[in-house]
Amino acid sequence: MSETQKPLNVQQAAEFLGLKVSYIYNLVYSKKLVAFKPGGKRLVFRIADLEKYAYSNGVGSHADRADAILSKAQKPRPRKRAKSGGAS
Repeated sequence: MSETQKPLNVQQAAEFLGLKVSYIYNLVYSKKLVAFKPGGKRLVFRIADLEKYAYSNGVGSHADRADAILSKAQKPRPRKRAKSGGAS
């Protein structure tokens, strides 16, 4: 078995996806992420399953995201009112 085929534990899976360990457990519990329990105790993950989860949650194309960012950046910002500094 090559190094890339070894299953990852929960901590490694969290680091791989950039998520918290508690969120990984939530994903497994809600059946949004595939995990295995060899021996019935510890969860392990296949890298292919982690990649499948990571790529299944895309939000539009790169061009769509770039357009949204540019349009937001080009909107005029409301000016803040200057505080009156006059003391009476």
